Amino acid sequence: MKKTFPLFCALLATLSLRADVLFQDATNYPYTNGCIEGQGQWYCYSPSAPNLDAFVTNNLLILTAGNQDAVAVPTNGLSNPGAPNVVYASFTINVSKLPSATGGYFCEFMDATNNSVAHLFIDTQGTSVPGTYRLGLANYATSINSVGAKNFPMDLATNITYQVVMSWDETTAALQGTLWVNPSPASGSTLDPNYVYGGDTTNGYLLTMPVSTIGFSQYGGVEAIGNVRIATAFNDAMTNVAQLPVMGIQPQGSTNYLGNSTTLYTAASGMEVTYQWYSNNVPLVDDGVTVVGSTSQVLNLSNLQATATYYVVATDAAGSTTSSNAVVGVNTAPTLPFFTLQPQGGTNSVLSAVTLSATADGTGPITYQWYFEPAGSSTFGAVSGQTSSTYTFSAAYVNSGAYYVTATGGAGSANSATVNVLVIPPPLFSIGYMHNYISNLNANASINGGQIFNVQGVVTSIGQIESKTTAEFFIQDGTGACLVYAGGFTPTNAPPVGALVNVVSPAESYYGELEMDPTTTAASNAVIILSTNNALPAPVPLNIGQVCTNSCSLAGTYGWSNQCALVTLTNVYLYSSTAGAAVSGNFPTNGTKALYAFQQPYVSGLSKIQQPYVEIFVYTYTNAANLQNTNYFGQPIPGFAYELTGALGVYAPTTPNIYPSRYQDFVTTPPPAFSASVKSTNGFPALTWSAVTGSTYSVYSATNLLGPWTQTFGLGYYPSMGAYTDTNAATAKFYRVSTP
Repeated sequence: MKKTFPLFCALLATLSLRADVLFQDATNYPYTNGCIEGQGQWYCYSPSAPNLDAFVTNNLLILTAGNQDAVAVPTNGLSNPGAPNVVYASFTINVSKLPSATGGYFCEFMDATNNSVAHLFIDTQGTSVPGTYRLGLANYATSINSVGAKNFPMDLATNITYQVVMSWDETTAALQGTLWVNPSPASGSTLDPNYVYGGDTTNGYLLTMPVSTIGFSQYGGVEAIGNVRIATAFNDAMTNVAQLPVMGIQPQGSTNYLGNSTTLYTAASGMEVTYQWYSNNVPLVDDGVTVVGSTSQVLNLSNLQATATYYVVATDAAGSTTSSNAVVGVNTAPTLPFFTLQPQGGTNSVLSAVTLSATADGTGPITYQWYFEPAGSSTFGAVSGQTSSTYTFSAAYVNSGAYYVTATGGAGSANSATVNVLVIPPPLFSIGYMHNYISNLNANASINGGQIFNVQGVVTSIGQIESKTTAEFFIQDGTGACLVYAGGFTPTNAPPVGALVNVVSPAESYYGELEMDPTTTAASNAVIILSTNNALPAPVPLNIGQVCTNSCSLAGTYGWSNQCALVTLTNVYLYSSTAGAAVSGNFPTNGTKALYAFQQPYVSGLSKIQQPYVEIFVYTYTNAANLQNTNYFGQPIPGFAYELTGALGVYAPTTPNIYPSRYQDFVTTPPPAFSASVKSTNGFPALTWSAVTGSTYSVYSATNLLGPWTQTFGLGYYPSMGAYTDTNAATAKFYRVSTP
């Protein structure tokens, strides 16, 4: 990929078929402190007008956030006919200022056109020792949080020099980078436990990227890079020589109470350094309870009994270095627990993470128990299982109330301050506005990074819609509609039709359909019934040509704007297949039935564009909890419907579905007869007729009494008088009005 930040690049020299050193930036090269550009070895690579701000100090390239120039090393006249399958690079690094938690990638292999692989990161994620950083690797990700990015499992201290070795294997079977930190010569073996691979190996374009460059960039901290070396074999690249470890972080003492715990930290340089902790000059051994980490960078001590002096010895092939002493004092006088950190309450959105924390000191070991008084209650009760200093939960409405924690030690108990937690819904979104988040029509995609949304709408469907085992139902407000895929419910306890519900959950675009997705949230929080027996919104009357455009894509105005909403198709012919197979028999008992609705009788040989259709999907299961039967059982399957009402679902962008959820959604008897008249109003034909409230009426026009007749876009529900004005009238036009 093209880079958008400055790079410092060392070009590979001649690429040999044998193991060979391809480039070496010797530490004793006679650089002059200051700007490195124009000193003969380095030149500005980008921008075209250099800023002259790539600096060297004592043969080290100092990278800071203020640097802008990209500088490169020339090939010294050597050719570059191609790249080896595996290339190795090594350099020293000394970080003097830590980056942010996510840091940034500062080193990479590149080809001649600046495409890159094997990104090397500096970040502070996952460290165990305070004030340290880690190095991570990914094939071509731009964030350590990306899939495939992986940190080397070693905490590194600032102001200490480490050697880094990285490789890129461009063979089809591998297609990956490898990282070592302060390795020994034997570390080139893939059996060595101290290496880490970069992730994704599926991107084929990487195979066409002959590596010719190694680059460095400013990432936000401050680092010094030196002794860059590139080769086609691990041992030819690395320049690491065993030296006595240097303690970058010394263990720190503390004062504690009898029975409590403490943690000591260290970090040292060294070639594959090892650690051993001592207490009063006696080497510690892990027992899994009171001593954990006796041979690591982090030593955890529990149930302290007496004052002791601790230190750690760091050892590598060159010898050992002993840290300074850390005295851990123990106060043996009986002391009641007292809180050094009180819990903090607050107002939280439902389903957000709530964390209550408290810390007590005093004679230990100290244990904790949290207590809760629900809002409206006057009694506190112990919260089952919450016996640590931190209590974290996903906010539910029932979590509103008062909290405190009791700390118990060897000298007694004490209570923390009482705090209040209020759980409220997140801001309310209109469903119509939620449709603006739909962007991916070809996959099941989370919306806005899994954000929790809050919507309200009236349930417009009965019983099962798409699933026999999971509650799914459509809801609609005055701006739009959506499906609720309620994994926390079973179909038998889905809210009844006409219920006004509040839904709080993540949302997703399921192949273009807007869905609220409370599948991973507690059902009692995700869907709440606010009222029942509300009037359903009036269905939007459509013809199939309006729902399906071209190859029955919902990209048309009517399709997308009415997705998941109640719609009514008028004058439809129903078949049991897309090839016009006639319907027969009755709807099943507790089953499903797919029908296909055409606007005209099916004609063999015509394409889907010439005679579009919509799938009608019927679930005949009973929603027992609502005590409402969908009335499908044993009813004859109609071959024609004057009106067919249901929610307009989006099974896929080119596969709209209508979901009628009760038998009466199929209107198979015609409405009463009526008469219509036409007259000219302002030069346009205006039709009027006596209408039956709640029925739909279609207006057809033709230029000849024998047809063909074309259904207009004037469909609508009418009160006691129907009216339609044709503003696109041509000469000699005839009209007819039908129901629906």
